[in-house]
Amino acid sequence: MASKYPPFKEAEAARPEFDTSASYTLTKTVDPDFKAGQGLNSHPAASAAASDSASYHVIELGKTEISPAMIYKLLISGIAPRPVALVTTLNEDGSPNLAPISWYQMVSHNPATVMISFGGSEDRRKDSELNIGRLGEFSISASCEPMAEALNFASIDSPHGVSEFALTGLTPVKSKTIQTPRIKESPFSMECTVLEEKKLYDANGKHTTTLVLGNIKAIHIRKDTINPQTGAIDAQKTLPITRIGGLQYARTTVGYELERPKWDVVKDTPEVKQALERGVKPVFENTDPILEKYP
Repeated sequence: MASKYPPFKEAEAARPEFDTSASYTLTKTVDPDFKAGQGLNSHPAASAAASDSASYHVIELGKTEISPAMIYKLLISGIAPRPVALVTTLNEDGSPNLAPISWYQMVSHNPATVMISFGGSEDRRKDSELNIGRLGEFSISASCEPMAEALNFASIDSPHGVSEFALTGLTPVKSKTIQTPRIKESPFSMECTVLEEKKLYDANGKHTTTLVLGNIKAIHIRKDTINPQTGAIDAQKTLPITRIGGLQYARTTVGYELERPKWDVVKDTPEVKQALERGVKPVFENTDPILEKYP
């Protein structure tokens, strides 16, 4: 079957070189003088976001004819960027298995809990999922720019029994609380045990996805990545990468801070009083029809 992408190496050759000199910097936000009730800021894209004449594709699941593959494509490109990490599990023979996972997020800090999920057909579940179900444990190692290509290489469709650790060149490190190793080169790793597994089924009753909640049992943080003033982890040192749709990953090189407003400080300001007097905008009615088919 022909690839849906252009020849990758040809496309890549036409792009600028990776800028290794780019470092994480903090900038001002778009509108440092944002006022209560203002709505959008002055970003050039604000006009498109605010337009009353913008049109939308409206997809009603169960009514619009759309394939699961297309829903997948829309979700992974629409829910972005997503954190991407390497999940380590143990195969039945005790060898470590490595898989990049971008269906991954924190759930709770107390108790410390994370989630990962796995898709697949009923008769072809991922090794990582099967290993987790058997042993009830796994490790998650955060991504960073120095391991980008290795992380991606771990997604290779190699035959069963071929080691992703050997193919990527990454280093397993013995964990403190579980049997499953973590990755030495990661700036931040977590040892986890399974809190709960939940299987999801499609409209035909077929198992399509498994959601795994993990209790964090131990955390490993490379010391030079910690902000000495706050104790938090410094993105300038970890250089995390994120996942977009298709073949795309993204860098994290620019950030900005937004101070959370405090009611006791702003409640008597003119802009807050005026915003409350104006009240909530009328509900906007979108007139785009529900599609019969997409695309």
